[in-house]
Amino acid sequence: MKRRDVIKSALAVPATLALTGIGEQANASPLAPSSATLAATAKHDFVVPELPPPPNPVKDPPTAQNWAWRHHNDYVNNIENHPDEFDPYPPAPLTDPVTSENPLRVDVCDSIRSCYSYLVVDRLAYLRSNYNVEIAFHVIFPVAVNSPELFGGADHTSLTPHPDQGGFKAGGRWYKWADAVIDCERVGEYLDMPFKWANPDPIVQNHYPFLDTNLDYGKTPLIDQQPWILWMVRLANAAEYHGKSLEFLLYTGELVWGGQSEFWPADIPAAFNKTGLDYDEIIDDIRKDPEKYDALWIASQTMAQESGHGGVPNMIFRGEPYFGQDRFDHLFARLVQNGLTPRDKPVTPIIQKPRRFPDYEKEVQYAKEDLAKRG
Repeated sequence: MKRRDVIKSALAVPATLALTGIGEQANASPLAPSSATLAATAKHDFVVPELPPPPNPVKDPPTAQNWAWRHHNDYVNNIENHPDEFDPYPPAPLTDPVTSENPLRVDVCDSIRSCYSYLVVDRLAYLRSNYNVEIAFHVIFPVAVNSPELFGGADHTSLTPHPDQGGFKAGGRWYKWADAVIDCERVGEYLDMPFKWANPDPIVQNHYPFLDTNLDYGKTPLIDQQPWILWMVRLANAAEYHGKSLEFLLYTGELVWGGQSEFWPADIPAAFNKTGLDYDEIIDDIRKDPEKYDALWIASQTMAQESGHGGVPNMIFRGEPYFGQDRFDHLFARLVQNGLTPRDKPVTPIIQKPRRFPDYEKEVQYAKEDLAKRG
């Protein structure tokens, strides 16, 4: 039985589940139709609990000394021409034996809104379970919230006229929405993972119809009008605080992105309880001490910026960013170059080996060849 089948059978929850809270927030968005409208009218009548507002999630710009900019080589700006400004790339491999007592470490910056983050979690979970590497998962706010300049700016007032039809909000990537919808389904099929575009979308954002004359196109309401994402980020940070971040992502990812729930928000409390934590107790603690949990996403957002990449999933090893689920094999190769070894026995959570996973023995051979080429 595959992991997704186990999770699906464990998450049965009454369709009438409801929490008192900020249902009025779901009606506050001017977008129509929208995830917020769906939230208000869903037959489950589920609303998220009221939580304290977060600090401003908009990212500070990265420093000039971020990892990627210190290591890049465009053959003009590099360590040969500016030895005081740049570091050698690739970095020299680690030489200490990698064991269960001395594992490698990877930090993964993740987003609940990222379908690609969902699509890589199984491989990361299997890697952690079967090899001597600790993987720390850090859920941050998605780009639509922490980088609003990409979607028209925080005030949502700037418009850029389209030469052919109407107008749309400045910023944003016109090609990304439909491409992501298609590509994620394609990747899910390739990986043999269940995939269905999240409904409701964890972020209220107007993407469709493309470039119509509706001036709300591209508009992203601010955090106080986002009924789902603050709740989910805070729950993820609470799971991280208690050492259950991976379990949280495994149990909730297939609800949000795997089509394993008719209306995923209503199934989140039961999924959260599967981690071994108590949903109601955590909600109470978030209300009492939100700063304790906010400190995690703030630090993680800074860590991502200092790696030199702001996207997710961002898998960071020794400071080096590996952005995107399609960089997993490259990350695995780098870990092998640094002495990655199999565990004597798997650690929990244990999942079935993913359909697409690198061949360890081949990567060991490639690492030896690459090291010989470098001299």
